[in-house]
Amino acid sequence: MNRHYLKLTALTVAITAMSGCSKPSENHQSTEGFNAINSFNIQCQEQQLPSETEATFSGLSLIGTSIANAPFATSAAEIVSYDSCTDKLYVVNAQAKKIDVLSLNEQSLPESTGVIDLQSAANQSGVSIGAANSVSAHQGLVAVAIENANKQENGIIALYRSDTLALITTYPAGALPDMVSFSKDGRYIAAANEGEPNADYSIDPDGSVTLVDLNSGPMNAVVTQINFRDFNMGGSRHSELDARTRIGHPKASVAQDLEPEYLTFTDNGKIFVALQENNALSAIDVGSATVDAIYGLGGKSWQSAKLDASNKDKIVGNLQHYPMLEGLYMPDSIASYTINGSTYIVTANEGDGREYGFDTTQQQCDQLGYQWDGDDDQSVSDYANNKDFCIAYSDEVRGKKLNVAADHPLASALKDNTQLARLKVIKSEGELAASDKVQAFGARSFSIWSDTGERVFDSGDEFATVVLSQEKAHFNSTNDNNHSADDRSDDKGVEPEAIDVATINGRAYAFIGLERHGGIMVYDVTEPAQAKFLKYVNNRHFEESVCTEVDDGDCDNDIYNPKAGDLGPESIKYFTRQGQHFIAVGNEVSGTTSVYRIEL
Repeated sequence: MNRHYLKLTALTVAITAMSGCSKPSENHQSTEGFNAINSFNIQCQEQQLPSETEATFSGLSLIGTSIANAPFATSAAEIVSYDSCTDKLYVVNAQAKKIDVLSLNEQSLPESTGVIDLQSAANQSGVSIGAANSVSAHQGLVAVAIENANKQENGIIALYRSDTLALITTYPAGALPDMVSFSKDGRYIAAANEGEPNADYSIDPDGSVTLVDLNSGPMNAVVTQINFRDFNMGGSRHSELDARTRIGHPKASVAQDLEPEYLTFTDNGKIFVALQENNALSAIDVGSATVDAIYGLGGKSWQSAKLDASNKDKIVGNLQHYPMLEGLYMPDSIASYTINGSTYIVTANEGDGREYGFDTTQQQCDQLGYQWDGDDDQSVSDYANNKDFCIAYSDEVRGKKLNVAADHPLASALKDNTQLARLKVIKSEGELAASDKVQAFGARSFSIWSDTGERVFDSGDEFATVVLSQEKAHFNSTNDNNHSADDRSDDKGVEPEAIDVATINGRAYAFIGLERHGGIMVYDVTEPAQAKFLKYVNNRHFEESVCTEVDDGDCDNDIYNPKAGDLGPESIKYFTRQGQHFIAVGNEVSGTTSVYRIEL
């Protein structure tokens, strides 16, 4: 760990006492910690908090949608957060390197009313910035995770006022800060620094977590960089890694290979971090800023649950059991909640492979010893001049190319295009014996875990069966083409990506966004081991074209068609306002931010 102490004297905002402020919302528990409202004279709107009743969930009602001014499929509405002080939504617009600010009217309709220009953070920090990856707002402050223009170099966390959108200060982060969040009391900010390698895998920075303690105020914050080097081979904690934690690249150290994707502050003083590509969760103790443990998540058997594994079988929704096939959970977004004194982690089990490469000629690709992914049938001139994708490293392979023993239970299915031949699975170093499991990416589900890494619940194949029952003609569609049914069956299915948990009237509800197919799944998770499906809603209109001009369903002019609805839910944020409960959903392909009211 390296500690950087920031003691700056020049404030960019006035520091005076405030005469009044709003009460914290239900999902922001107030404890001791830094108070931005009092310290920075941030003007807060009075909020009417929801009253406690015995009412339970009855549905989601779409209130309205805001459309970003950006080309189609450019991550123009990726991550969304709500600030109860200004009663506004803050949305990452990665394409424009800015944060869009959305105001909510009396009916809770979102409307674009401002932007945070991130160049101010670049100027103050002296860092040449790339895209913003995440935003988190809390009681008058807005934190933004911004990657370096060179992704393998360290990025920053920028802190802004929510009322004037003025920059307060910046903090150093690790390489590729991919997600940022406030603790529930507002004292801490944490960023998950993914540390992805470069295109040819010649540079691979460590994955890490940045922890910012605001207890003495933003200008005197203590910034701690938490790394995983003790888990390297020969390190003091290497023996703690179990076989379920996947260390993929043969030349990477453990610290380099671990890639923090997402994090959540728990109520018991921990940060849980999703190590997606590594199929693991890490627990960090906030008080000591040290890693408590790394929990490998293992695999989910497709012998009891069913999946559609082929996009070439000409059957939409061909759900089958496959013994000796398992899906690695590999969660993307995670959230946490507490019931009866016990802490639980909920995970959206997206799955993610690693493939890195660059555009070059086949001649150059062959000379480098990499794998050419273009057309092999080329003339001598084309071989030396035509450019296409050259794969420097990949850990995935089609089932038909997996090296398995002839007596493996899945040997014939892996050669059949209507079964597992098309499924993308994890490469094996050698031949898989009959007793070895074939591993696929993701579990096509959401799970609930204890705070010691034990799985308490998994939704099995329920996402698939629900979508099939309601939208069979479009099952396993991709998110940028409305004529693409079955297209994602060989990948990760409907692909759960976004997740958040709301505790309302003593009951806990999980909201899970399906990145590829679209839509939101709602579960009652009050009894974690017996979580129950409640509702599925999808504000995607398959009968419409995704753009104003399309070619075979694909966007042909980069102009999104608003009639298509929401495409690619990337984040979900629960919030309360005017005595009611809501979720906001950021959709990265359509560039839309939609607000739903939770009906009770």
